[in-house]
Amino acid sequence: MKKKAACSEHADLSPTGITCPECTEGEIVPTRGRFGLMWACSARPKCKFWLKARPTGKHCKHKRNRKTCGALMMEGTKTIPERCSDKECPNHNSHKLKA
Repeated sequence: MKKKAACSEHADLSPTGITCPECTEGEIVPTRGRFGLMWACSARPKCKFWLKARPTGKHCKHKRNRKTCGALMMEGTKTIPERCSDKECPNHNSHKLKA
């Protein structure tokens, strides 16, 4: 059985240095999940925080309900720009927002 070749998009699998926004104890690190690469808190299994894309370290500045979202921003893809990690935030699908 042959191993899959390393994908160029996953070339940088170094820890991010970003503190977990949920537990504030762990750091966001790359891990292999059931469906491929994901970014999770290093304090697992105690903390269940995870992201499907590499976090940038910035926080979302989108206003909703007269408050700033504040969730971590994730790297985008070729067609989708940087986006919010909170699925409830309109900036999660920033490519669908009206300019």
